[in-house]
Amino acid sequence: MFRLILVFVLLAVSLYALRLWQSSRTANKTHVLRRRSKSQKIVACDKCGLHVPEHEAIKIGDQNFCSLEHAKPPG
Repeated sequence: MFRLILVFVLLAVSLYALRLWQSSRTANKTHVLRRRSKSQKIVACDKCGLHVPEHEAIKIGDQNFCSLEHAKPPG
């Protein structure tokens, strides 16, 4: 009888530890994603208004464009 109770207690503690470990992993991933998204600046394309991250935008002078096609002068 004592062995059966001991097995159930060990199983409960193991499941609790597993849940605690999993929740800490997801919390860390969420924190990393939030930190990355806060550091990115978003700019609007001067031709169509589409918002893109600044590091992906094509910059010509003071203007930002979402693609090479929009960065080309008309003509």
